Amino acid sequence: MIADISLIDNQENVLAYHNISDRFNIGINNISLNAFKSHIYFFKTLNYDFKICFDDAYEDVYLNAFPIMNKNSFKGVIFPVTDFIGINNTWDVNFFINKKKHVNYDQLRELLNNDWEVGSHGHSHISYKVLSDDEILKDLIISKDLLEKKLKTEINIFTPPFGYISDHQIDLVIKAGYSTLYLNHCYISKHILNSGLKIGRRFNIYKYDGSNSILRKLNNNKYQLTFDSLIHYCSNATVYVKKISWFYIYFGYTLKYYFN
Repeated sequence: MIADISLIDNQENVLAYHNISDRFNIGINNISLNAFKSHIYFFKTLNYDFKICFDDAYEDVYLNAFPIMNKNSFKGVIFPVTDFIGINNTWDVNFFINKKKHVNYDQLRELLNNDWEVGSHGHSHISYKVLSDDEILKDLIISKDLLEKKLKTEINIFTPPFGYISDHQIDLVIKAGYSTLYLNHCYISKHILNSGLKIGRRFNIYKYDGSNSILRKLNNNKYQLTFDSLIHYCSNATVYVKKISWFYIYFGYTLKYYFN
């Protein structure tokens, strides 16, 4: 029997994926098509609500995950990085090895027409750990404005780059006009829960995850969540490797938005 999940009124469970592909990929964020199909078949047996989201909005999500989910009557939430829509993931420190293309606006429109949701993942995929409050607010606003202008729909959901945002930065998300925040479970605090935002409690799904570990995540198994938190913290290495280059490229992104 599947255990009930206790959530407060403004919180929901979210299973967070990155890429769905059979191509060679270094790392733990790429899920093969067969593995993803098995996840979807397993989800059909569950008796409670949750959402499925895709960070970074790679084209493989449109090409591979979308048909599988559509065939099985699942909808998703996709989070594009607005300065990389339709181009390769040059923001990623490993892009020479894991080079991938992001969805374009036509593909996002098709997803919207099939009852998917589109949220913001920021404009530049720069960790908010290394930006000032003013830079974060600009990143939040630019992404929201671009998506709303291009897709002709309101963008209410935000998930931060690398799944992290601090308590004091929550006011910036609200100021930028978002009403829902998807956040990795390890970063959710009482302050965030009391912010007035609707919270999506994210559980990252990795290459090694199967039905048992996914169920443990959803059922708040402390050992599984501790393990997942350690894995997520290890990913912060990407943040620090990119830190220096981000300071050089950030203002270029901002100027391009305002002068184009």
